[in-house]
Amino acid sequence: MKKHILLYFTAIAAISFSACSKQLDEVAPDTKIGFSQLSKNNLPLVINGAKLALTNNGSFYLYYAFQDIMSDDFQSLTFPTYDNNNIAPNDNSLPVAYRQPYQCIANANMVIQYASGFPGDSTISAALGEAYLLRAFSYMLLSECFGDAAIIKGGEDPKSRPARSPLTAVNQLIEADLKAAVTLLADYTSPAAGSKQAAQLLLSRLYLKQGRNDDALTLATAVISSGKFSLQSNYTDIFKSQVNSAEAVYKINETSTSTFYGLPAVFGPGTYNGVNMSGSGNTWVDSNLVKSYEPADVRRTCFLRTKGAAIIDSVYFLTKFPAEITPSYVVCRYSEALLIVAEANARKGVTDVSMYNQLRTARKASTVSSSDFSSPAAFLAVIEQERRREFIGERLRWSDMRRFGKMDSWLQSFGQPITHALMPLPSREFFINPDLAQNADYSK
Repeated sequence: MKKHILLYFTAIAAISFSACSKQLDEVAPDTKIGFSQLSKNNLPLVINGAKLALTNNGSFYLYYAFQDIMSDDFQSLTFPTYDNNNIAPNDNSLPVAYRQPYQCIANANMVIQYASGFPGDSTISAALGEAYLLRAFSYMLLSECFGDAAIIKGGEDPKSRPARSPLTAVNQLIEADLKAAVTLLADYTSPAAGSKQAAQLLLSRLYLKQGRNDDALTLATAVISSGKFSLQSNYTDIFKSQVNSAEAVYKINETSTSTFYGLPAVFGPGTYNGVNMSGSGNTWVDSNLVKSYEPADVRRTCFLRTKGAAIIDSVYFLTKFPAEITPSYVVCRYSEALLIVAEANARKGVTDVSMYNQLRTARKASTVSSSDFSSPAAFLAVIEQERRREFIGERLRWSDMRRFGKMDSWLQSFGQPITHALMPLPSREFFINPDLAQNADYSK
């Protein structure tokens, strides 16, 4: 599939310097650009290449769909091994999920290495800051899917076989990169560009997962206090590639020539009342979750109830993601900051419903009082369900299930070991690096 882009960079063996094409509308590189050919003027193109590396092959939707299908939000006939939490290491989709974050990392490393020769140069701060942001996000993808990950910082021997670093070391790198991004990046102006607030929100997400509730609270509050964002009346605008919604903190657009790619291709019903729509009609939403929305809640309109392709009964399909030529993926958004504040406070023993109510009011749902809850733990259970309603299809539920203590019992209900919280490394990786160790309870 041909993609019309400004400039395309690709990683060689996931760790070497990148190549780019001087034919601006072609995917295949015809010339190699070495490190010595980088300049301050083309650093933004390398950043663009890093984003394109993530979205190459029209497959970025897989990062979002896979772990949501593994969770209690969805059932799927299209991806049965993900639905049953027993993924085969030779699954055809796994290599994409494993390889493309490393391609993004390789491009980010080029910018970071180049900038090291110009310490304190404000003219490259935006590119350098977004390079750190993208590298951190890529390692978040890898660690959430696969656990331990090989840390690549550029300049390594392409023939080397890097070992996977433990998750603690990967998280330390993510934290350091996001802190660097906070320092280097300017305040938010558009969701298409990295910003200080985007880095703060991703760092707050990391801290919440680690149980560092004070740190998570501080950074989420900083995002809210920036005054750069507001809850909007049109909820679905957040997910449109050509709309700069004040709720979208950071998003990446995928270049495509077809509306059959993107999240609608996974979650859509395929047809509705005889009209063709995106989707296979074989991945549907937990009906109890849909029924938990109040009638006036604007998010409830993001579901269609109909029969799927191979489903006898009518089920609910998620339709909040628009079918577009350039699908958009929201990396982080404002409502997450609100719910992180509510959750971090509750985990600290404080039932503060203000941020929760702010979100619920914007979504035209009922509000609550602190006195409605017997304990902060009771409020936490409500926050968990609100996160399900707010972020369905946005690859946050699997991580939430771990944090709220739901993951182990969910896996065991399928007869799977709790180690299947992680995906297996793709079989092909063991041909490239026989020294790799497979994740527990999977074969090579």
